[in-house]
Amino acid sequence: MFKLAMDILPIQASSVPCERVFSSSKQTVTARRSQLSPQMVEALQLLKFGAKQGRQLTFTDGLDKDEELAGLEEKEAAEPTEDLRSYFQNIQE
Repeated sequence: MFKLAMDILPIQASSVPCERVFSSSKQTVTARRSQLSPQMVEALQLLKFGAKQGRQLTFTDGLDKDEELAGLEEKEAAEPTEDLRSYFQNIQE
């Protein structure tokens, strides 16, 4: 009985961070945004949380110029597009 009680009793009835997430999502999912997919809502909530924490959003964190150029060359070889061509030319300059 003791082991069962120790498994069940420490569980909190509600959690303040969990309540904050639901309150924050109420602002994200409005009547005008009711068609957002669950993945998009999750991404928006993570971005909103990061912004509130003062974190900067970087898409190239950890990449150096040579790694980025190599990745672009691979993409260009697989499926050339005008956007990639112009970006590739600009980054080489």
